[in-house]
Amino acid sequence: MQHYNLKDIKTEINIRGIKAKTMVDHKNATIKNLMLGKGESIPNHQVPVDVTFFILEGQGQISIGDAKYNVKVNDIVTCPPNTLMSVKADDDSPLSFINIKTPGIKVTK
Repeated sequence: MQHYNLKDIKTEINIRGIKAKTMVDHKNATIKNLMLGKGESIPNHQVPVDVTFFILEGQGQISIGDAKYNVKVNDIVTCPPNTLMSVKADDDSPLSFINIKTPGIKVTK
C-alpha cells in the first residue's frame, strides 16, 4: 500500500512528448496525469486496452473515432480498445487530465 500526493510525483516527458506523471503502472492498470500546454495536442493513436479520461483542469477536445467532445473540468470520456483517439488543449487554456488504461499497458521509450 502507498500514500502520496500528485504534486510530489516526478514529471517526465512521455513517448509522445507530453508532460506526464505516472501514478500507477502495473498489469491491472496504468494511471497517469497528462498535462498539455495551451494549444498542445496528442495526435491520433490507438492502444489495445480501454482508456478513460478524467479532466482535472482546463478545456479542450477529445476525439474518439469519429466523435469529438469539448471537455472541461470533471468531464469523463471513455475509449474502447483499438479505437483512434486524440486530445487537444484549447488555444487559450492548458489541459490536465487523468488517463486510465485497463488493463495496464507498459509503453517503453
